[in-house]
Amino acid sequence: MTRPPKHSNPPEKAFDLLALAAAFAQRHGLDLNDPGLVERFLADAAGRLKAALADPTLLNGARTERMFEATVLTLGRFRLFKTEDVGRVHAATPLRAADYRVVLDDGDQWLVEVKNVRCENPQKQRTTMSAAYVASLQAYADAVGAPLRLALYWSRWNLWTVIAPDRFRRPDGGLRVTMMEAVMANEFGRLGDVSIWTKPPLRLVLDAATDKPRKLSAEGLAEFIIGSARVFSGDIELTDPRDRRLAEILFLYGEWPAEGPLAIMGDDGIAGVEFVAAPEEPSDQGFDGIGWASRIFTRYFATRTVDGDQVIQLNGAPVPEWFAPLAAWDFKRSQLPLWLLHQQPSSAAPPDEEHGQRGVGS
Repeated sequence: MTRPPKHSNPPEKAFDLLALAAAFAQRHGLDLNDPGLVERFLADAAGRLKAALADPTLLNGARTERMFEATVLTLGRFRLFKTEDVGRVHAATPLRAADYRVVLDDGDQWLVEVKNVRCENPQKQRTTMSAAYVASLQAYADAVGAPLRLALYWSRWNLWTVIAPDRFRRPDGGLRVTMMEAVMANEFGRLGDVSIWTKPPLRLVLDAATDKPRKLSAEGLAEFIIGSARVFSGDIELTDPRDRRLAEILFLYGEWPAEGPLAIMGDDGIAGVEFVAAPEEPSDQGFDGIGWASRIFTRYFATRTVDGDQVIQLNGAPVPEWFAPLAAWDFKRSQLPLWLLHQQPSSAAPPDEEHGQRGVGS
């Protein structure tokens, strides 16, 4: 029997690589058909790449930019998101294109410059920008008619804030802002960031397969084959796929520490183990915050891009299906109790809600 030929997608054309090689050739006075171009270009690229890979500031800055992009795509509250600082810019005065352009759900546009902020003292987190740097960003924003925003990632706290720079300008035109000031002015909620609250604890139960050997070792370790995995909110098993999926995300990447494995004993031996996640200091109101959506995702992003203190990847895939269900959550019928708190920046809040939040309950 003759099989039809397999068709594969044609390889992507190397436009970016060609542009780099062409720029190298121009700098060194070489023609593109020069027989020595490829060898010389690769030798030059190898040295520069090694230097880049050895530059932690460059690696962390580039990773933070990609993390912001993946976070916005995961939150999913935008019409358009694109890289802005690519290609040549020709202008009569020096301009600096921001990293990204985003068109929000309501049609507003932002130009967003991303910056990684890390101060060794976790209690004294602040950042500054020179007058020339801020002016060049603002000049580009003015030229294209879009407001400028700064996306600051406070890495010691795994915290994102998106702020308008104008309110933090110094008399000399530069910028200075502390983390707490940025938190009060944070506008990331307009891109879908939300604080997620639920009732503790969340429980992951791994049941032992009843048709396989299962026992406790002499050292007290449970030895068994997993037959099933169940997720609970308190004592209620979550059976709806949407409830279960969100609970798993909150369990794995939320801010509640997990205890376990804890052995579950049955009449005929080990029945399985469970892991229990709960806040370190539960409130007395019956529900607690488990994290901002942006922090939950960036914790996941770190598992894909960082090993210890080393950056091992710049890119991590967004997961827009994580938080999309929150936009149409059935608070009344869901087995997973949920409260969503949406922050308003202090300058935009009504007088009686200054620095406050508004919530949607289950």
